[in-house]
Formats: sequence, C-alpha cells, structure tokens
Amino acid sequence: MAKPMTGSTPHETALPPDAARSPADIGDGPPDGERSRWDEGGGWEPRLLVAELVEQAPPGREVPLHVQVTRGSGDGTTLKVFPLAAQGARLLITVHAPRLLALGDLQQELLVLPGRDSDVLRFGLRTVAPGLHTVTVRAFHGGTFVGELRAQISVQADTPARDGPMLSAPLATLAFDPGEVTLQVLKGPDGAYSFQLLSETTYAPESFRLQAGDARAVIERIYDELRRTAATAAPGTGTDQIEARRRLRNLGVQLWATAVPDAVQRQFWEEADGITSLTVLGDHDVVPWELLYPLDDHHEGDGFLAEWLPVVRRVFGQERVRALSLPRAAFVVPPGSPPEADQEVTALRSALGDAVRNGGTLTHRAAVSSLIEGGFDGLLHFACHNAFTSSGSRVTMADGPFDPIDLAYATQSGALRASRPLVFFNACRSAGEIDWFSSSLGWAPQFLRAGAGAFVGTLWPVRSDSALLFANAFYSHFVAKGQNLGEASLQARRAIRDQGGDPTWLAYAVYGSPAACAAP
Repeated sequence: MAKPMTGSTPHETALPPDAARSPADIGDGPPDGERSRWDEGGGWEPRLLVAELVEQAPPGREVPLHVQVTRGSGDGTTLKVFPLAAQGARLLITVHAPRLLALGDLQQELLVLPGRDSDVLRFGLRTVAPGLHTVTVRAFHGGTFVGELRAQISVQADTPARDGPMLSAPLATLAFDPGEVTLQVLKGPDGAYSFQLLSETTYAPESFRLQAGDARAVIERIYDELRRTAATAAPGTGTDQIEARRRLRNLGVQLWATAVPDAVQRQFWEEADGITSLTVLGDHDVVPWELLYPLDDHHEGDGFLAEWLPVVRRVFGQERVRALSLPRAAFVVPPGSPPEADQEVTALRSALGDAVRNGGTLTHRAAVSSLIEGGFDGLLHFACHNAFTSSGSRVTMADGPFDPIDLAYATQSGALRASRPLVFFNACRSAGEIDWFSSSLGWAPQFLRAGAGAFVGTLWPVRSDSALLFANAFYSHFVAKGQNLGEASLQARRAIRDQGGDPTWLAYAVYGSPAACAAP
C-alpha cells in the first residue's frame, strides 16, 4: 500500500467519490446555505501559487527563487473558491531549472492552512551559461498535480541583476485523489532524463540516460511495427492472434526493462497495491507509456500498464480540470475521411443520447477554427485521416490543410479556458508531436494549452473499425455510465483488446485528470 508523506495525515483533504464530482470540488463554491459554515473556519477561499525570480542577471550570480501559496489575488482577478480542511494541505513543490545550478534541493514541502498565506519557500539557484532560461514550479498534493507556473531569466555578461515580476497561477482546488500516482519525466540540458514517482510518499528524482540517445528513432520503429500489425490483424482466436499478443507483450516487457530506471521500477512495486491511476507528466515522446508491461524477477502486474490501471498524460502548461461539461457534440468529418467515419458519427450520436445536443458536422477548416476560437463548449470529435510526418500532423479539409499551428491564436488567447471541452481526435497518429523551437507541437499540446479539459488521440496508425469500437465504448462508460476519464478509457481498452491481435487498444493516449467526469 502507498505510504503517507512524512508528517502528513493519510488522505488529508481527499474527497469521497461522490464529492469528487461535485461543483464544490471544481471550484464553484460551497452549496447553498453552506458558505457561512466554511467561511467561519476559513475553508472556502481562493488560492494562488506565487513565485518571484529575477528576470535578468550575469553569469555566476545567486538568484534565489521564492515560492508561496497565497489567498486571493493581488491583480484584481476573480478566483473561484474551494474547500480546505481544518488541518490544511501539505503540498510538494518541485522546481525544474535545467540551465541553472541548484544550490540545494529542488523539492520542498509546503503546508497550506485555512485563513492564512503559506510560509515562503526559498530555492537556491545560480546562473551559469548565458541565454534565456525557463524555470518551472509545480505543486502536487499526494500524487495529484494541482498547479504550475513558469518564470524566465535572461543571463547575460556585464549586465546588472534586475528583479522580475511576481508571477502567479490560480489553484482550482487542493483536493487530491487517493491512489493517484504521477510519474514526472523531465529532460535535462545534457540529454539525460529525470524520472520521479510522486505519491503520498515523496521519492527523489532518478537521473537516467537512454542508451539510444534520441529515443525517437527507436519509437518510430516500434510504431511502424504496430502499424503493420494493426493492418494485418484479423478476427479470430487462432495461432496468429496468440503470436501477435505474445509479440506485443515482449515489446512491452522490453520497454519496461530498458526505458524505466531500476529505482523507479522498485518504487512502483512498493506502491502498486495502492495505485488507482497513473499520470505521466513531461516529455511524452520518450516512451510509449501505455505499452509498458511491468515484469521482473519477483513481480508481474495484471498485463500491460494501460490494461491494468487507468493511464493518462499531462502536458506542460495544462491545467487541472475535474469536470467536463458536454451540452453538445460537434463532429469534424472532412471529404476523403475513412468510409467508416459517417457510421462512427451516427453510432456516437446514438451513444451520447438526447442529453447531448447535436452540434453539427464540420467539413471546412474555417468553420472548425471559428468554432474553437469562439470558445466551443462540449465535445469536439474528429473522425478523419491525419497525416503525420517529420513536419507534424495535418488534416486535409474541404478548404485546405488544417494543422496544429492553426490553433496558435486559440492557444495564446486561451480560447477554451472558460468552456473546457473534451476533444477526441479519432485519427491516425493524432497524439504525435514534433519539436518546435522551445516546445513540442502537436494536436494534444495545442488543444490543452488553449484550455481544453481533456484530449484523446492515438500514438500510431489504427484500424478504422477498431477506432469506432473504442470511441463507442469510451463514450458509453464516460457519458452513459458516468465513469471518470481514467476508468472510462481503461474499460474502453479492455472492450476491444481481443480484435485478432490488433494493437489499437493500446494506441490511445488520454490527456487530462483521471478523476475528471462528464457534467451536464
């Protein structure tokens, strides 16, 4: 079972299953008649994650980073309130500063109590190499991510130090989900990766260098094999299906043995009995996490990681969203889409039921862009072809190509932050990403940084018939049965895993909070 963090109460401020889906938890404030009771104890109050760092300094200069969680807002922003238990919440604050020299630990605990600002944490940093460097601060409660912010510092020779602005990010809630574990994977300037398992136990980061160097070439070979396996799969229970499953399992075992540090494997087994979901935060193209098959001399899990546990992902800059409002569903089906696309739309409209209004079918890029930039609320479902190359993703619409750069305005303006839609991109390689200057570029990071509440896409080319079955099963569990995002995706995988050796059930990458639920 998972161990509590030193000095904390197990499951402090955790919410019961029914409360996890309540308006109170998603930040809409206390129920009618309850505000005064919470206000007396300081329970309902908005919170900000705040950081201060100089924005300019010469090399060799100590530049302390100060982090605090405060009440309210100093810039006039109206923040939503949420419950905070009387004993407070103990957060783990982590700092990622790959181009600066750490003068001490880059993770510290911070106690947040009702009715007061937290103490100020000090992280010691020193400038080294000239350039513009990014420092990322993240807050976790148990194994649950609760918020992050970024600061930049310009290091130049013969320049004076200059204070930077106070940076802040709203925290929607400090509640955590017992059993959720986060694996934070960060790439350092030397090419090595830092793996850190975050749960109610705090583990130190483990530095790990992939022998393959840039893992993309290896991953491309794996995805190409899985593409060919999907294309040749056929229904049945014969030898071919058994051998396909065995080959898939061996790929997963090899990935677990060679792409995950030994120390993290041991930590995972220590936590395994108490894990209810796994969230991967960081450089997602390092490993196809859903394909991992945990196995060593002494332990074997219940199959592939993504058929054993709900596995979700989180991109940098993605906010935590626990309720996805689905008042309507719009479908994107451009000319030249797979023959099954129209069948998929018909089947999914039926599965969603009368409670989800028909938002129409879109065929033109201009219509899709206008919908997104206008703050679309509900479900946006793509049933189409997606071409993925070294240049990135592209969908051919009736009026021209549509690619992730077409979401740049929505991303920078946060067009979807008020509506928090669910985006399901049911197309080949729709979760693929490429490097783009200082960040990654793909459908998932663009939609999520624009404010989407969750994103579902695929890691490699998939079969159209299997894609329809997965989507139908996912919506059945998520909308009709009311299961959360993590559980609905897990059940959808299990529903289609015996399709003649077809690996499509492991191809889906789900981004969001595993505890997020559909709301009316």
